[in-house]
Amino acid sequence: MSNKEILIIGAGVIGCSIAYHLAKRGVPSQVIERDSIGARASGKSWAVWTYPPHSLRMEGQPPDDLFSMPVGSVAPFLQIFWLGYNRLPDVALDLKEKGGIDIEYGELPRIDVAFSENDEKTLKEVLSIMNNQGYHEAYWIDEKELKAIYPDINPLARGGFVEPWQQVEPYRYTLGLAQAAEKMGANFRQGEVVGFCHKDSKITGVVLATGTEIQADVVVLSTGPWSGQVTSKLGKELPVLINLEQCLRMQVPKRLPPYALCSPKLATIIPKVNGEVILGHAGSADMQTSLDVSLTTDEAKMMLINDAIDILPNLSEAKLIEHRGDFECWSPPPRRSQPVVGRLPQWDNAYIATRFGTMGMMMSLGAGLMMAELIIAGGRAPERARNMMEVLSPAKLEW
Repeated sequence: MSNKEILIIGAGVIGCSIAYHLAKRGVPSQVIERDSIGARASGKSWAVWTYPPHSLRMEGQPPDDLFSMPVGSVAPFLQIFWLGYNRLPDVALDLKEKGGIDIEYGELPRIDVAFSENDEKTLKEVLSIMNNQGYHEAYWIDEKELKAIYPDINPLARGGFVEPWQQVEPYRYTLGLAQAAEKMGANFRQGEVVGFCHKDSKITGVVLATGTEIQADVVVLSTGPWSGQVTSKLGKELPVLINLEQCLRMQVPKRLPPYALCSPKLATIIPKVNGEVILGHAGSADMQTSLDVSLTTDEAKMMLINDAIDILPNLSEAKLIEHRGDFECWSPPPRRSQPVVGRLPQWDNAYIATRFGTMGMMMSLGAGLMMAELIIAGGRAPERARNMMEVLSPAKLEW
C-alpha cells in the first residue's frame, strides 16, 4: 500500500483521523481540502466523548426521533465508539509527541440534573437500565453532593446522575491528527475537487477546480454534509440530511468545576480545560434544505444563554467570546442515526466515511482506524470487526 496513491477528500476530523491511522501503519496519503484543516464543524464542535453505553437509550426510539437507529445497528455503532473512547488519552499523548499539539484533553464527568420529582424518577430509571445492562460507571448524587460541587446551581436542583465524559479542544485535536499524520508521511494540499476520472469500475484520479488532475489508486470521501453532492458526481447520490448546530464559547468570571451540567431540556454547560465554557443544546435539530444559509442566529444564541442561566444563574455574568455554528451530516428519515463507513459498492477503489450526525468527533478515532484497516486490506474488513463493518457499509443502504 505504501506504493499506492491514496487520496482523502476532506480535512475535517474524520479525514485527518484516516490519514493519521494510515500513517501509523506506514501508509502515506494525500489529503485534499477546499478550505483549511478543521475549518468547518470539526473545529467548532463541543468535542466531548460521552460514555458509550449512554447511547443505548437510542435502541427504543421511534423511527422519526432525532437519535433513532435501524434495528441491529446499535451494537456496531457502540463498537465504533469504544474503539476511540478508551484510546483517547493515549492518542492525546501521541499527538503531542508526534504532531507537537496539546489537544487540551481532560476528563469531564457530566451531571444530568433533576429539578423536579418527575425528573428524578426518569433519570433514576435510565441509570437503572444502564446498571442492569452491566454498565456501572454512572452513579447518582443527591442534592447535598450536587451543591457541594456547584454551590451556585439553581436552588430547585435536587440531585442527578453522573456519567464519565472526556473532552478535547476541537480545532487543536483535528490539527493534531493532521500534523502527526504529516510527520509520518501524509501530505496535505488545498484544492476543491469538482470531478473524478475513472476507467470501468475504478477511479483513476480527481479533477480540481483549477483544472489540475491528480492520479489516484484509492479515493476516500470524508466530506460530511457535502457527501451527497460529491457522491452524485460518481453516479449515485448518497441520501443525507443537513443539520445546523450552534453553540457559544463563553468567558466566565470564575472558573467552573470540572463537571458538565445538563438540564431536562438538554441545555448543556461544558467547562473546558482552558477555563472557557461551551453552552450547547443536546438533541436539538435545525434541519436545512440548503448549505447556503447563515451559520448563526440570534434566536439560537438567546435560547442557549437563557437555558444555561436556568441551570446556573451566575452565567448571566459570562462574556460571549464566539458564537459557533456549522453543518452536520445526518441520515435522512426514517432513521436519523446511521453512519456510513466502508467501500462504495459501485466502485472497486472508492471508500466513504460520513453521516455521523452530532457524533463525528466521538467516532473519529474508531472510524479512522477501521477505514485505515479496510483500505490497507483492499476492502476486506478485519475478522474482529466483520459484522460491524457489514452493518455500517454503504452496500446496506438504499441508493
